[in-house]
Amino acid sequence: MTEFTRRYLDQSEKRPRQHISRLAFLLAGMLIALTAASLTFVGFVASRASTEQAIANEQRLFSNTLTDRVRALVREQLIVTYSDESVKNLVRDFDADYARKTFDTLWTNYRYSKVMLISGSGNILAESFENYTHIVKRPISETPGLEAVFQDLKKTYEKNRVRVPGGFGHRSLRGLDPGEYASMGFVRIDGRPALFGAMPVIPDEYQTTLPDGPPTVLLTAQYIDGPLLNQLNAQLKFASFTFVPDDVPAETGSLHPVTNQNGEPLGAFKWDSRSVERSIWPTIIPVIVVLSIALALLAIGIAWRIGQLTSSLQASEQQNRYLALHDTLTGLANRLQFNQVLEKSVKALPEKPFAVLHCDLDQFKAVNDTFGHAAGDLVIRTMGARLTKIIGDHGLVCRVGGDEFMAIYYGPRSGLRDLSKALVENGRIPIEIEDEGTAHVGLSVGICIAPDDGTTADVLVARSDAALYQSKNQGRDRCSFFSDFFDPDTDPGQSPYSLQDPPEQLPARSDA
Repeated sequence: MTEFTRRYLDQSEKRPRQHISRLAFLLAGMLIALTAASLTFVGFVASRASTEQAIANEQRLFSNTLTDRVRALVREQLIVTYSDESVKNLVRDFDADYARKTFDTLWTNYRYSKVMLISGSGNILAESFENYTHIVKRPISETPGLEAVFQDLKKTYEKNRVRVPGGFGHRSLRGLDPGEYASMGFVRIDGRPALFGAMPVIPDEYQTTLPDGPPTVLLTAQYIDGPLLNQLNAQLKFASFTFVPDDVPAETGSLHPVTNQNGEPLGAFKWDSRSVERSIWPTIIPVIVVLSIALALLAIGIAWRIGQLTSSLQASEQQNRYLALHDTLTGLANRLQFNQVLEKSVKALPEKPFAVLHCDLDQFKAVNDTFGHAAGDLVIRTMGARLTKIIGDHGLVCRVGGDEFMAIYYGPRSGLRDLSKALVENGRIPIEIEDEGTAHVGLSVGICIAPDDGTTADVLVARSDAALYQSKNQGRDRCSFFSDFFDPDTDPGQSPYSLQDPPEQLPARSDA
């Protein structure tokens, strides 16, 4: 009995041990499989979220860049469209020679693909083909896309038109967003999709009034081709950046479709997203294999992968944030960062006064024409470095576009005169162009002081700009303080350029 009992007990103990072992291996296998599946799912979600976030950031960055370029088309027109002389010679009495002269100025400065002058009756009076201006008289119905643009701008014009003695005028553009007085977007011209900006020809000083009826419109356009794509991509640095005309691809992701004023598709901008190059799958699969084999490394592996993914997302976010707030050519703060800092500084008034400095290079266009755009980039970087060195820790230097810089200065007010003198003197120092020669430029500076000269961001920017124009009008290569020439009897509601002895026509920035 004893031996039988012993054999029975041995068998009864052996079976539970084998069952527990199999259950342990089964649970371990299930745990490993669950862990591998969970990590795979986490990797998939993180990869997808990283890709979607990267694409969203790229699309937002591209949209901002495209918007800035469209608005620039409108701002560049102001030398022609915002002028009593233009009203006199283009609206009241069409002067073909004056039209050719203004079109030639726009071509020389900006190299537009197309410039058109459209009368209030809906006829095209003049149009340019590169540097040639053709005087015509044909209805805009021959270019279907222009009818919607003209009708849209006509409604905007009627909202802004005001009655003045002897006719009509237009409310001041001061403080207005370009979208409040101009029309901009995309249109098909000569069978080709193009970026356009259009605004009515209006007086700036009301020496000449507007007649009753629809506006006379100036339209400038750039074809969406190689030069425009290169210009847009100069800061974006997108891979395989191109424009697909007409049919918008069915795929989603790194696309920016565009339509005309009637909502008809014209095509889409397309590029290869950087997120494709940053796929985490080549690294996460070996980790899953290792964790499946060695359950003991599960916690370490998960922590390592989560840390790696977090670092990747943070690096991507930091890079996009840097690109959004900095100028890629000089590394200085861009206009967006300038506006943010200026708004914060205004809120701190009057306890913390500051100055706004508006700087513009003189004779910069001659550098591009003589040495090329690469040399122009070198000059801009050099001048940016000089401005930063002079202002130092007392403020923020920003490049706001082209050869234009702005700075917010928090240093002692007593040192502003010496600071402005140092800026102008450093602007005169020649810049060596490797294997090309020496570039000679200058620096014109306009300064306004808060809160003495203004307590809002728009007013301070406008008045520093007015001071800059004063420096330009006095011969360039100098500094002007707004308080030195501001007429206190001037109507504060007028344009900031309504100062003592205003110039007949403001100089173009790119020719400065």
